Amino acid sequence: MKVVNWGLIDLTPREWQVLLSIIDDLTNAEIAELLCLSPKSVVNYRNRIGCKLNLQGSRKLAQFARKHQHELRQLYELLIAKRHKAPKKLSSPDS
Repeated sequence: MKVVNWGLIDLTPREWQVLLSIIDDLTNAEIAELLCLSPKSVVNYRNRIGCKLNLQGSRKLAQFARKHQHELRQLYELLIAKRHKAPKKLSSPDS
């Protein structure tokens, strides 16, 4: 995995969802509908992601996302997805 942008570590789970939607070339309106947000909130998330990754403008962010899409998806799994999965049920001593 070759994406080295330390700002990725600071992204929130919601920012990751927006970033992964950008990879899929979704518009702000489509991302808003998918994530149950307002289009303005999507713009705000994109701006925050851009600031954290030191990428100026939505075009730069989209280029970065598409260029590193495979690595970003892997990193998302490592940093976010596994943390938010439901914990396995512990078996009782009687079973």
